[in-house]
Amino acid sequence: MTRTGKITQAQPAKTSRRRFATLTGAGIGLALVGAPCTGSQRKQTRQILKQGDKMDIGGKGEEIIDKAYELGHEYEKKHGGCAQCALAALQDAIPFVAVDEDVFRAASCLDGGATPTGIQNCGAFTGSAMVIGHLCGRTRKKEFQGGSGFSHDLIRKVYQRFKQEYGSVLCQDVKKGAEGDCPKVVARAAKWTAEVLLKEFAD
Repeated sequence: MTRTGKITQAQPAKTSRRRFATLTGAGIGLALVGAPCTGSQRKQTRQILKQGDKMDIGGKGEEIIDKAYELGHEYEKKHGGCAQCALAALQDAIPFVAVDEDVFRAASCLDGGATPTGIQNCGAFTGSAMVIGHLCGRTRKKEFQGGSGFSHDLIRKVYQRFKQEYGSVLCQDVKKGAEGDCPKVVARAAKWTAEVLLKEFAD
């Protein structure tokens, strides 16, 4: 538009160029979603794994499991928020787990069983379940596409580890069994979940 308020012929061309640039950018973004899990591109990963899928972790299984434990302990001790800390440890330790800010934010209110009573699920257990569900759960496409049985099978393996160690996954029971050492609880949850995921998906 000119200073006199008249529309010039150049404006549609500018609009078209802007639209083209926007669409091109969107295309690049979509291409990144399907790119391999390397470097910063991991943040764009949305691959949903199925039973029988295998991921190349370069023979670094023990290193990944140790890192999940260490990060879980470090994050909980430094920041608190057991659900987010377990989730973040798994995102940062396992190469094929997407570093997704939306999933991390969704875990914000789930620490301590998401209640003031402590009689609900331990947040570290819940954060681990969120990672499993995001990695291999069902989607909303085509009326909730995919079954949820596989993800249930995996989180129940983590549940068994909690039950063996603490007798329960309830926040108050886990705290009692861990003598209030929440960083250790988060570290173990991240380690156990990493072990389950690597056993299932790693070569």
